[in-house]
Amino acid sequence: MRFDKLKKQLELLIILSDGRNYTVEELCERIGLSHRNFYYLLDFIKHAGFIVFKNQGCYHIDRRSPFFTQLLQAIQFTDKDVKTIYSVLTMAGNDSEMVNQLRKKLDNAYNFSISADSPVRRQMDNNMKQLQMAMAEKKTVCLVGYSSPHSHSMKDRLVEPFLFLHNNEDIRCYELVSKQNKTFKISRMTSVEILDTPWLHEDLHRQVFTDIFMFSSEERHRVKLRLGQLSHNLFKEEYPQGTYFITKNEDGSWLLDLEVCDYRGLGRFVLGLYKDIEIIEGDGFKAYMKEEIKGLAASLNLQ
Repeated sequence: MRFDKLKKQLELLIILSDGRNYTVEELCERIGLSHRNFYYLLDFIKHAGFIVFKNQGCYHIDRRSPFFTQLLQAIQFTDKDVKTIYSVLTMAGNDSEMVNQLRKKLDNAYNFSISADSPVRRQMDNNMKQLQMAMAEKKTVCLVGYSSPHSHSMKDRLVEPFLFLHNNEDIRCYELVSKQNKTFKISRMTSVEILDTPWLHEDLHRQVFTDIFMFSSEERHRVKLRLGQLSHNLFKEEYPQGTYFITKNEDGSWLLDLEVCDYRGLGRFVLGLYKDIEIIEGDGFKAYMKEEIKGLAASLNLQ
């Protein structure tokens, strides 16, 4: 009985979402519902977050309803996703017929060959192949003629590459001269030469971490906060990607347990809702907040 009810709910959702308008009689006849059960299911659909329109006695569901938006975000490839897949297929070479077919399908759908045939694109693809090979074999490489806008120079860099970033546009490396982990843009490399020297500093390789506030660093700081109803709701609205960091406490409050690279993003959120938030753990964050409040008081001549 329960599954039959769910089946009819899903059937009603599918029909109402096909872009047409249906009368109550049409819907009841197609699904096998009484008018009473139809209105009951319609009320359930509305409360579930679907936007239902009624026009001259006819019904349909707006495809901009939150459910459809979330579903598309979960299953649909973005332009960046497709470009990344195409880049990976390009790096794989031409030995596999399956890879060639997939690359051809993407090329036909997105016209990648136009941009892929440019000298810059060919140079980037070749650099990516060399870097991928070096990572697989754990070899040191020379980034020949790397153009740096910060130092306004173009010189060779000896590095140990270990991680592609940002849709394969950047590469994370350990640089031998500076003894630091750095991120290099593949488009700024004239070429890449694989050396015979194996990795000697793998234990020093550090991935860059980006927190939900879009701050990036190799370092992470853990913070625990107790959120009230207001701060809980606003956090979920502003940072939906951080919802899984939240768990509900027995007293009705919520625990936010997350890692951040920089206290500024989280600090801005807490300062705006300090009456509804308690810092449970994070001595560094507490010290940061004290300095921020001290600075704010000084700027307002409250000391």
